[in-house]
Amino acid sequence: MRSVHKLFALALIASTALPGLSQAEEAPPAVQAFLTNLERQMSGKHAHEGITTDGNGNTTITNLTLAVPANGASPGLNLKMGEAVFSGISEQGQSLYQIEQASFSNISIEVSGESGFSISVPQSSAEGWYIRALGDNPTPVDQLLATSSFARKISSGKINLTAGGQAISVDGVQSTWDGDPNTGAGKFNVNVNNIAIPESALALVDQGGLLKQLGYTSLNLDLTTMGDMKLDGEKVSYRFDLGINGRDIAKLSFGAGFADIPLAVYAQLLSAHTEGKEPDYDALLPQMQQVLLNGASLRFEDQSLVNRLMPMAAAMNGMDEKTLRASIGPMVQLSLVQFQNEAFAQQAMAAVSAFFADPKSLTITAKPATALSVAQLSAMDPNKPGEAITRLGLTMTAND
Repeated sequence: MRSVHKLFALALIASTALPGLSQAEEAPPAVQAFLTNLERQMSGKHAHEGITTDGNGNTTITNLTLAVPANGASPGLNLKMGEAVFSGISEQGQSLYQIEQASFSNISIEVSGESGFSISVPQSSAEGWYIRALGDNPTPVDQLLATSSFARKISSGKINLTAGGQAISVDGVQSTWDGDPNTGAGKFNVNVNNIAIPESALALVDQGGLLKQLGYTSLNLDLTTMGDMKLDGEKVSYRFDLGINGRDIAKLSFGAGFADIPLAVYAQLLSAHTEGKEPDYDALLPQMQQVLLNGASLRFEDQSLVNRLMPMAAAMNGMDEKTLRASIGPMVQLSLVQFQNEAFAQQAMAAVSAFFADPKSLTITAKPATALSVAQLSAMDPNKPGEAITRLGLTMTAND
């Protein structure tokens, strides 16, 4: 999951941000600001063939390249872009610029290394794209804003990925953002539409052939991410929901909310990345102790998977399907006895029994009465898991 999102984040960055690459003395201030930020963030070097600005203020950059050398376990990266066209460049305040419209064509990304891959994005665009210059002695807030991409709307055309001799396609990526460009606070939504994994590529992952036995010879996935960020002085609050939908199979969703995240921690992580070093987690941990967990959830929504899996599972266990479905809830309750929370064990049994009788959805939610800090979570007695379940406000529900 994490690598999939990194992959499409990279495609989005390439298709909406890298058009700012050009020689600093030729570039408009907005492009120059982004160039500086991008090279700092990605530790790469850029070049371009040409840059022109017409009488209407439209800037065109041709044949951009960005090279990021391999560094330890991090693979090298080479990016090429045929053309980028910017229109409506304006200054929105101190060190803040807006690009009303931008279009990009013929983007390719080559990632080296043992797990190397290539990406091509023929067309993409951005609207209401904000760029912030980063001056001397920046604050953590400045660094956050300068290294984040804020655009009211981002769209890509079809994306093609090749890895290990296998081809995977994506119909497109769309994102929206509604927030304050001066602070970065706001809500965003990202949709990755129809990641089409053919049978030949799926077979490399499903080497035992289980998915094929269940009737899934290929996969079509949709990814969705929704988030809400709030900035309060030197601290950030963040809520996100991530969904992976296997069309006609099942959907898995995860969400969580955090508060009081120190921006100084972000700045140190960014500095380590820029310098090609591992973050000093021992130094970061004390600063993270007061980060608050507001809640979290994990949800599974079935579309066909459970009803296809149960007959196979019953046969493997020498049982009839009805008996197997009825036995799962009590088995879950028995396995939860060790966690010393009878109320949650009974609730879980009821939820699991209802789900396998009529598989629609199964949800586990953590909703503490008051937000819990990292320090409080760390201090929970491992010998009293039942108390932790109560403090976390854990619940399990089915088909809601």
